[in-house]
Amino acid sequence: MSTSNHLTSRPALFVYGAIVFVAAVIVTAMFVSPLLSTKKQFAEYNVDSDNVALHGYDTVAYFTEGQPMKGSAEFEKVWQDARWQFASATNRDLFTANPDRYAPQYGGYCSGGLATGEFADVDPEVWTIVDGKLYLNTTEELRDAWRKAPEAYVVYANYNWENNRGELRDNY
Repeated sequence: MSTSNHLTSRPALFVYGAIVFVAAVIVTAMFVSPLLSTKKQFAEYNVDSDNVALHGYDTVAYFTEGQPMKGSAEFEKVWQDARWQFASATNRDLFTANPDRYAPQYGGYCSGGLATGEFADVDPEVWTIVDGKLYLNTTEELRDAWRKAPEAYVVYANYNWENNRGELRDNY
């Protein structure tokens, strides 16, 4: 089979279509979001009114248990001005030793939302680990779309997180 057949196969066309779609959404969001922006300053980490990160879920458990687990104030660590709760002392200690390894990407805001130009809260039960990094989303539908082209979403979310935070829409 020639290389050109691989590029026009149904799976390849689907991936190309998904990337083009995400790019179109991002470009549109980049032009429209400044018009709709509330200019709200968002915290470095998505926290609740008690300053608890990740709705009290144990960020280490996604990696060690392969599933979300609620944390406890009994096993809490303050890091980056946020209260991180864990299901066990072991998980708290793993986080303390290497918080950047376990902390969710984009401060725990929705990775799909950031890719499309908005800050959005997350459902801690809706998550994905890609290349050893934890990404959270608001809905299963958004997560499923994100999983089809994570590389494209990460490029746009990284750009918005690093360069465009003050201009993002508030869907929080």
